Amino acid sequence: MVIIGHDSPQILNAYSTVPLTQSIIETTQHGFYDGGVARFGNPQVVVAIHNRTELHGLSHYDLRIALDAEGALDPFVVLDDHTPQLNAVWYVETTAQCQRWDSFFTGMITYPYENFTTWQIHIRVPDLPITQVAWSVGAGSLPESVPSPYDPHDPQWNIFHYTTGQGPLNWTDPNQILWGDNAWVRANYSEVMLSSDPDLTKYLVPRPRLPFVISLTKESARKNGLLPYWNFPVAVTPPGGEVELSAKYDWDDPRWPKGYPDDPEVVSRLTPTQRVQHADKSPFSRMDQRPQIVPETGNGTQTKLVGPNGEAEVVVSGAVQGA
Repeated sequence: MVIIGHDSPQILNAYSTVPLTQSIIETTQHGFYDGGVARFGNPQVVVAIHNRTELHGLSHYDLRIALDAEGALDPFVVLDDHTPQLNAVWYVETTAQCQRWDSFFTGMITYPYENFTTWQIHIRVPDLPITQVAWSVGAGSLPESVPSPYDPHDPQWNIFHYTTGQGPLNWTDPNQILWGDNAWVRANYSEVMLSSDPDLTKYLVPRPRLPFVISLTKESARKNGLLPYWNFPVAVTPPGGEVELSAKYDWDDPRWPKGYPDDPEVVSRLTPTQRVQHADKSPFSRMDQRPQIVPETGNGTQTKLVGPNGEAEVVVSGAVQGA
């Protein structure tokens, strides 16, 4: 039996500095869905959208200070009126990291009423998941990606995007994406095939000292919505046991439907069984109970999310969770 592994995703908290609208929510959710390659139910990064009226109108510096005071010390995302139009959000670093960079870099534009420089980047939404993961392992950094000399008040209208040199990536094109469609699986030996063909190994890195590469058989891959993929095994047991290896998700398999799970047209094409599976595997798992944007009681200029039972909600990666 082939078992597809699932990792615990990194969670980025997002705060809106303006009253949330459906277009802001959808732009953010859909961008993370594409960039995190959540179509296969195993996103590396997900976003939790918080709608807190007391944070509306704050500068990014003041928002960083307010969250620090609550003990929310991690990097966060800022949503604003420009998010839908630009398909972009702000990524704001931790105060500790900002202070480290303040002591390391010179030439930044500083403001006397701010105790530290707010290091932040205006970034295309679908490119944020891979950027977050890359920076977390030391592959690039925020200071390398922002204009120099750095000005924390710069609107950065030249939106940062992750690229291989050919322009912005299309995260729904399997020929362009850089990650996310790899599946880590566990299978019996009867479900895999081995090869010692050197032509299959010469381009693989890193190169452990193993005399063979391994792949799911075409039949076992097809039954699980995967494609065979030759690579070195992750872990092996004696013959008759199990092996851990990598495969590729099959973008054309119907169990990984195209489109967003909150799209009625996508849902209408699914069988009842697929609908349940799709909802369970997707970070949009409760979008059939989509929150509504309604005027907040007593103040028609403010808005809040109201869930199906009338309670205030926080939108977590497209799924509605009680606040």
